Amino acid sequence: MGLGMQVMLMLSMAARLATISYAAEGTATFYNHYVPSYCYGNANKGVMIAAASDAIWNNGAACGRKYRVRCTGATNNGPPPCKGGSVDVTIVD
Repeated sequence: MGLGMQVMLMLSMAARLATISYAAEGTATFYNHYVPSYCYGNANKGVMIAAASDAIWNNGAACGRKYRVRCTGATNNGPPPCKGGSVDVTIVD
């Protein structure tokens, strides 16, 4: 295998590893109305929002970050938490 092919192979492997994402399990809560928030004050950012745990809050640096949250099931007898398997949320608090 030539040097060029080895370099391309290593770059390809590195690119694949870069797409692996970190996941953590937790419990989410849904709010119909959530203002004021730490990040945006009284600005209403809709309902696809989330409050960050200490693990990702980073002294407010998480404000505005977007996360894809995969639903694994409800923790109570209510309706399923999200249809389609996952939802995208923005950190506001």
